[in-house]
Order: sequence, then C-alpha cells, then structure tokens
Amino acid sequence: MPELPEVETIAHRLRQVVCDQQIQTITPLHDKSFQGNPLAVVSTQITDVRRKGKQLRLQLDNGHSLAIHLKMTGQLIYVDNEHRFGGGHPTADWVQDLPSRHTRVIIEFAKGGKLFFNDQRLFGWIKLISDAELDAQWQSLPPDINEANATAEYLQNRLGKRGIPIKVGLLDSSIVGGLGNIYVCDALNEAQIHPERPAKSLSSAEWQRVTAAAKRVIEQGIELGGTTFDGKYVDVAGFAGGYQTVARVYDRKGEACLQCGGLIVKTKLAGRGTYYCEQCQR
Repeated sequence: MPELPEVETIAHRLRQVVCDQQIQTITPLHDKSFQGNPLAVVSTQITDVRRKGKQLRLQLDNGHSLAIHLKMTGQLIYVDNEHRFGGGHPTADWVQDLPSRHTRVIIEFAKGGKLFFNDQRLFGWIKLISDAELDAQWQSLPPDINEANATAEYLQNRLGKRGIPIKVGLLDSSIVGGLGNIYVCDALNEAQIHPERPAKSLSSAEWQRVTAAAKRVIEQGIELGGTTFDGKYVDVAGFAGGYQTVARVYDRKGEACLQCGGLIVKTKLAGRGTYYCEQCQR
C-alpha cells in the first residue's frame, strides 16, 4: 500500500502540472472506482492538490473536490506531450500504454493532458464531494505523524495505558495518520524499541525517542520520494522512490543492523511482516 511519503510525493508531482488546468471530461470505467456525477466536474478548474493521511484532494473552483484514496494497489499517472509521472503501487502500468486493463477512471484536461487512475484490486476510489463535507471529514481525522500536534505527549496519552504492541498502536490510523509498516519498523529500530513491547511499558523518554524517530523516517521518506521495492520499477523516472536504499531494517532480514551490527530478524505481528534487530531493540 502506498504510504504517506509516497502519497505526498504524488501530491507534489501532480501539483506542478494539474493546478490551473481545466477538466474537459471524466470517464469512469468501473462503477466502484468513481462516486458522484462526472458531468458536474466538466469545465471546472483544479486550484490545488493536497494530502491528508493517505488521501489526496484535487480542489476545484466550484466549491467541490475530488477526494482520492489509492488503498492497496492504486496509481495516479499523468501523461501529456512532455510529461509522464505520478506514483502509487508499482506495476507495468508505470511504463506501458494507457489506458490499461487496470485503468478505472480517466480525467482529460482541456489542454490535452490526461490523468489515469489505475487500480488492480478495486479497493481505491475517487469521490466528488463538497469542500465543506471534506473539510469536516479531514478535521475529524487524527494528526499525521509529521504534523506539529503529533507529539510524544499526544501518543503517550492515546496509547500509554494500552497493552497492545507498540507497533500495532503506531499503525492504528485512528490514533495517528501516515505511519505504514515500512516506516514503523524503521522508526522502532532507530528508537531501539522492540515492536512487540506493550505500549503501556514505554517510559516518557522512550515515547520521545519513538516520536522523534517516526518523524525523521517519514521526512526522509518524503525527501526520497517514498519507497519502491519492486526491482522491475525501481529506476522508472518520474515514479520510483529511493527510501528502500536507506531502509534501516525493513526487507533486510539476515543483514546487520546499521545501528549496532546485530542480526535483523523477521516475524509476523498482527499479520504484518515485522523486521527488527534482536540485539538493540528492547
């Protein structure tokens, strides 16, 4: 699933090319993938591209927005005579002719460019929604980990009395937004906290370490354009991220911990592949 750095990267890339563009048509190719009346968007102009959690927002000039969630396998790919870029789940759609058999929605612009929403598993969606309704939804969401109000004190207040594993708590998007499996594994390694530690067992100093580490790995992920582990697409210009080249523990089973030289092991926790150093994470 694309995580916060990947979605932030898509927002940044799209902001450069779709802002101030007028939408000519929206063509839904699957009923599950587009919610709303596509005719209501014709001739509107995109004024901004924003992100909250793992959700994108194409702000329109008519008091509405196109809210987009990529879920597990979604992609957004912008194509015109000069550009081809975007991001999301890495597949051959990054490089092959579009539309493909995974294309679910096509947005065409008056100047000739097209934005393709592709989704293999049909979990993602684009929704036409009023700005007021979307603002209310976003305001009800918890802070993203890279926002100022996602403090150590906030996380300790929400999780500090619970017996769930700290990793499970950090992955709970009802508590804090934007932390996915890759970045939580790496943050806990940097903070030297075992992923199975009960959240209530962490001291205030440990909460400070965890929070600071989580913010650092997310910011590093954004700087590097997110993560692309699929070896076939790690060098696709305009799409691939570079965080996988600096990952601390994720996908590094059997290798040496960058922090202490100990062995990185892999286990399953709440159904998720979990990487950690058996020597320095306590």
